[in-house]
This record gives sequence, C-alpha cells and structure tokens, in this order.
Amino acid sequence: MTASITRIRLVPAALLLFSGAALLLSSCAGILLVIEDRLPPPYEADDGMLFSYQAPSARQVTLAGNFNNWGGTQGGGRYDASIDPMDDTDGNGVWTISVPLPPGRYQYKFVIDGGVRWETDPSNPDTDFEGGIENSLIIVQPGVRYDIERVTGTVIGGGQAVFARDEADAAEDEAAAEPVDVAFEYAGDGGRVEVAGDFNDWEPTALEKGEDGVFRTTLPIAPGTYEYKFVIDGTWVADPDNSDTVPDPYGGQNSVLTVE
Repeated sequence: MTASITRIRLVPAALLLFSGAALLLSSCAGILLVIEDRLPPPYEADDGMLFSYQAPSARQVTLAGNFNNWGGTQGGGRYDASIDPMDDTDGNGVWTISVPLPPGRYQYKFVIDGGVRWETDPSNPDTDFEGGIENSLIIVQPGVRYDIERVTGTVIGGGQAVFARDEADAAEDEAAAEPVDVAFEYAGDGGRVEVAGDFNDWEPTALEKGEDGVFRTTLPIAPGTYEYKFVIDGTWVADPDNSDTVPDPYGGQNSVLTVE
C-alpha cells in the first residue's frame, strides 16, 4: 500500500504582505481617480451659475434648457449651436459656462457635438420632467450676488443688441413716478404659476389660483415699459393673452407691459 503524500507550499509572509499592499494601493488609486473626475453640480459663481460637464472627446458642448428655449428647439425650432456654447480653454476635457440666471426652477441638458447627444448632468442628482422627458434640475434661490443679465433686442451676428438707459436717469424717473397696481392673470394649465420681469428684477412672484381656475396677482409697478414672462411649473413662457412681444436673446419672445 502506497501512502499518499500531500505537499504544502508555504508562501512567504513578505510576499503576501506585498500583494495585499499592491491591491490596496490599486483600490485607493481607483477611488482617487473617481474623486478627481467628479465635478460639482451647478453653483453660484461671480458671474452667474456655473455649469460643468466632462467630455474629453467632444468637439463642442452647449447648454440647453427652458431658460434658453432649449437651444432654440422649443416650439418646433431648430437647434442653434451658437446659444450658450460651453468652453474648454485648457483642453482638459471639462467644459464650463456661467449663466446669470434669475431666481427660479430650471431644467437643462448638455448638448454634445451639434445635437448628436443630449445628456443629463451626471454631477447633479436632481431631475424633473418636461413633455415626458427627464432633464436635470437646478433651483436658483433669491438673493444671488451676481448681476442678472438684462438683454433687449435680437441676436445679431453672434452678439446681442442691448438697449439700456443710464442708471442714474432710471433711478430718478423711478423715484419720481408713483406705482400703479397692475393685475396679472393666467387662465391656462399649471400647478404653480409665477410672473417675472423687469419690474421685479426677474424674481418670480407667485399668482394665486381662484375658484374659477384662473391664476391672479396684483403688483405695484411704476409707470414705464417692461418685459416679462410667466413661469409655469418652472417653464418660462410669454403671456398667451398679450400680443405685444419682443424677441428674447434665445429665439423666443418676452411679453411687453406698458404702465402709464
């Protein structure tokens, strides 16, 4: 009868320790890489809300949302790559843009390479739906410190025609004029309806829904001409009952209010 011999190979403790250390370092490197690549969600910067998106292989990235008529596509329009293009000046694959948004709720997406892909923000877990489509969501709180953009006119050759009065003259006129109570009404669908315009620094003011289903509010406004929009569940739209409009800088329309 032949006895079976089992050979046990002893692995030096130093080799086990080295292998464990290598595995630990590899895991840590992976964790550090993920942390390094993670971008912050949009936040307030000196000149607006700062959006960031990592796309090293992209040739072009733009920002589209309900604040710029979805890059010109809202209402059946064509995508316009000149609207809110993002910048990757240092070539590290991180595209950024600062947008001086007024306080409110906004949905957005990043548009890659002329509309080949429309992507939600992987750094922002907040989302909402518009037309059955999920988009990233940003809520700009009142009291932002940057200057909210004021633009009137049309986009001309990539620039914007801006018409502004001297601030001192405007302040004098405003002080001399007595405010007038102006009633706003919205009879369309919506769970939350607000109005925003030059008269309230584009900070949305809520309308109350009456028993008849019509949303209403009254605001004291000094005599003058103002641009405004309704904000319907976070979507900015012109007043459907006011035919007096001017182009906004994103291919849409602002309603015009004249208080005498």
